[in-house]
Amino acid sequence: MGRRRSPAKFLARLTGLCCAALTLASAAQADHAGPDLPEGCLAEAGSAGRELEGTLQGAELSAGDGVVYRQVDLHIPNDPAPAMANGDVQPMRFWPVADKPDRWQRQRGHLVNPATGSWVARDLVGKGVAIAAPALAPADCFPPLMRAERIARVRELGLWASEKVYSAHRPDALLPRVGRYTLVAGRVLSVGETRSTLYLNFGYRWSRDFTATIAKEELDAFTAAGVDVRSLEGAAIRIRGVLLQSGGPLVEISHPAQIERLETDGTRR
Repeated sequence: MGRRRSPAKFLARLTGLCCAALTLASAAQADHAGPDLPEGCLAEAGSAGRELEGTLQGAELSAGDGVVYRQVDLHIPNDPAPAMANGDVQPMRFWPVADKPDRWQRQRGHLVNPATGSWVARDLVGKGVAIAAPALAPADCFPPLMRAERIARVRELGLWASEKVYSAHRPDALLPRVGRYTLVAGRVLSVGETRSTLYLNFGYRWSRDFTATIAKEELDAFTAAGVDVRSLEGAAIRIRGVLLQSGGPLVEISHPAQIERLETDGTRR
């Protein structure tokens, strides 16, 4: 007659096997992009990340090789929150998205903690330390960042205790923001164009009302991302970018994720 196993020992062994499987699965997941970094980001950056160690402060990792690695596509105000700083040396994985360093000689790409799979961009946006600022990464990178930002904004976390989304239909309130990264929402009243530029007009007095512009040479990128700029007349949208002044306040749009379609109640589609 066969020897019967103790139910307690069997359950303990089964639990151990399950834990080991979960550990291996977690390690395999962290060895790739991690749960926070969308696959769309890696389609542009390449599949292999570079292992680094360094000190993380905000969006920048000062690595042991003397190079500074910058998490792309974030706007962080000049007066950063104390929560940004982490003086401990820690491992980090880096996926480049630019062939050359920026003018400060920083390498630009995505930073992910390999132990947790945590994406630095999402962490900072979710805490209200940074604003998503699309520039280099593909449009597929941004939905999770926009969701994290929306939660931080509703909860008034970090910079959102004083920042807000401004109305596109109150140009006088926008003028003091010239030179600053700003979110602006409203309904597009008309779409105009010249030989080189498309204009999203939020008012009828072009000399003083808010306008967003898109260079026609950029339109292929918008089409590839599913954004039909010419169809935006009558649409409620939210725009993000640095406010300029050319008659009225203006934002130059160069990335599809700078435009978000909104429902009539102001929520994102």
